[in-house]
Amino acid sequence: MNKTISRRNILQLSMGAAAVSLLAACGAKTDDAGTAAGGKDALDINVGYIADYNGAALMAVADQEGYWAKAGLKPKYLPFTNGPLAIQALGTNNVDVVYIGSGALWLPSSGKGEIWAVNSVSNADRIIAQPGIKTLADLKGKKVAVPTGTSGDQLFSLALAKEGLSREDFDVTAMEPPAVVAAFAAKQIDGAALWYPLIDSAKKGQPDLVELYSNEDFIDTLTFPSTFVASPGRAAKDKELATGFISVVKSANDFRHSNQEDTIALTAKFLKLKEEDMAAQASVAKLFTSKELETLSTEGTVDTWLNGLQEQFKIDGKITAITDPKTFYNSELFVSAPTV
Repeated sequence: MNKTISRRNILQLSMGAAAVSLLAACGAKTDDAGTAAGGKDALDINVGYIADYNGAALMAVADQEGYWAKAGLKPKYLPFTNGPLAIQALGTNNVDVVYIGSGALWLPSSGKGEIWAVNSVSNADRIIAQPGIKTLADLKGKKVAVPTGTSGDQLFSLALAKEGLSREDFDVTAMEPPAVVAAFAAKQIDGAALWYPLIDSAKKGQPDLVELYSNEDFIDTLTFPSTFVASPGRAAKDKELATGFISVVKSANDFRHSNQEDTIALTAKFLKLKEEDMAAQASVAKLFTSKELETLSTEGTVDTWLNGLQEQFKIDGKITAITDPKTFYNSELFVSAPTV
């Protein structure tokens, strides 16, 4: 399998992003508040999210608690199915800031985005297989679906390295995440690199599926943060927008940390999904208070996370060189932004 994005893949990303953006423009959820606290006109901000607990919880909380208006912002929400599509959309001017999982962080590290805030650390990714398959080696020569450039793709690389295997040992097929679920349920593929809640959907078709690997198997050597990302240099151009967004995120994050059950209910309502599904997704997320994230940022822990990911991305051929995290994560901006 080609380890770099081909021109065909770029075209697919562009078309996918355009389609998602069009869908979102037709039906995206929007805050009704047109003015900020104090009567000043609110700044419009287009926010990309993924329709699961990690990707949408802070948006749901910010709506409920009125944090957007307090920060002088009026959001419009655009859904994406994965991080690479969301990052691609940043270049279309249809979205200002997007949520991505750890697997897509090679894009900011290679100059295609800047991190505005860390969301959480994930243990949602899995390598799954059809019933009866017991090890990754059992999948040799069989069809394995991997959404390119995602956290599932990243976990697949880690599992291969641990077992001394390579992608050439498998029939690796690039698929979009929803297509992976359908193909797995139909037994058109033997294994997949995927994540919750999509795995819950896969289990409806194959309840006895096997989980071969998870993020937790590599937690001693690698951390998997999800983040909010904007276009490179955007914060310098629109500091008021960036600071306002980070203020909303930090406030919603602290609410989520202290009110898990309420956040689960709010996210379920926001996404029009079941609360029990949100609760299951919440169980695979490690949360921090905003103060803790400030400390992790100033003491260099987040930089360590990002460097560890970059080392893996370099091994995978997604990047050619490791760059200083300070070039794509403005920790000073995050720390200085107040809560609302």
